[in-house]
Amino acid sequence: MHNKVVLLDLENNVPTAQLFRDIIEHYRTLYIFNGLGQFQFPLTELTELAAWISSGQIVVLDTLTAKEKEFEYAVLVGQLLALIELETHIEVISAQDTAPMLTDMISASGFQCSLIQIQAEPAQAQSKSKAKFSMPSTQAILANPQLLQIKKYCEISSKNSGKPNTIAKLKNALCNILQVDAEQATHLVGMLINLKIVKCQDDQVSFRKKVLKQWVELDLSEANTLPTATASQAILEKVDSILSTLNIDPQKILAEIEQQQSIESVQSDLFKNFDQIDPVQMEVIRKLNAMKSEKPKDIYALRDLLEELFPKSDVRLLLKEMIEKGYIYWNGHAVIYSHEMFLN
Repeated sequence: MHNKVVLLDLENNVPTAQLFRDIIEHYRTLYIFNGLGQFQFPLTELTELAAWISSGQIVVLDTLTAKEKEFEYAVLVGQLLALIELETHIEVISAQDTAPMLTDMISASGFQCSLIQIQAEPAQAQSKSKAKFSMPSTQAILANPQLLQIKKYCEISSKNSGKPNTIAKLKNALCNILQVDAEQATHLVGMLINLKIVKCQDDQVSFRKKVLKQWVELDLSEANTLPTATASQAILEKVDSILSTLNIDPQKILAEIEQQQSIESVQSDLFKNFDQIDPVQMEVIRKLNAMKSEKPKDIYALRDLLEELFPKSDVRLLLKEMIEKGYIYWNGHAVIYSHEMFLN
């Protein structure tokens, strides 16, 4: 377990102190990020959060707000390359539909990586006026094979007198009942916890009987009786949405276009240097990235390596330009390779 870390996406996934405690207990480091640049946390637990961050148990990663998710994820992967050894296994927990893109980029950079996809928390989930445990709609369950597996497991599990009381036993039960592999079982465990069917405390688990009963008694056949009506309603809603846009004030449309152009202009300036990199610098970046964890940490060793690889180049000038462009940093003791190298 010491060779595993967790990368937790907080967007549409409101964290709790207990969640952090559970992860920290089983993993050496928890890396967190939010594409929105911020997240909410209870005021009474901020002291504990600050202690975790100062001790290095929780690391907050920088994010970049961009039109394309690839740029945002590239910045994250670049930071992971600088902070984590390639032999480390990264467990990604995310409620975002684009999470598979992130895991693919992490794997492509040389890490071992797995994904636990959870459901996004609805905005009203924390409202006291709402039900404590909210279930997905029958249409959502029918459209999601994994939710159907959860439903099937609940029905079979409710008939058994003895239920698993640890995460390991729960994984084994899922494997046996649903005929899934270990990785799929891990994903389903995360869904059971996120759907509030199972309560997890340290390595122990317990079933919430009321929530389990709701899942067992949910009749999916009713949703199957009116598929045509449901589809027709969805089509009508889309048509209404399109028609409503035709009645928008023209001045408002122009203002939105100007705002969008402004945003695109800022992002265009941000990424304008992507295709203006010196060929020698690009070759240096490629060779250094190929070395992975064996990149020189000493500035003099890096200088000697560059002189060996590029005997006809002015290595001192090359180092100076790479530092000025932010590809590498020199803190007086060691060379730090930035995520800009990965972006390029």
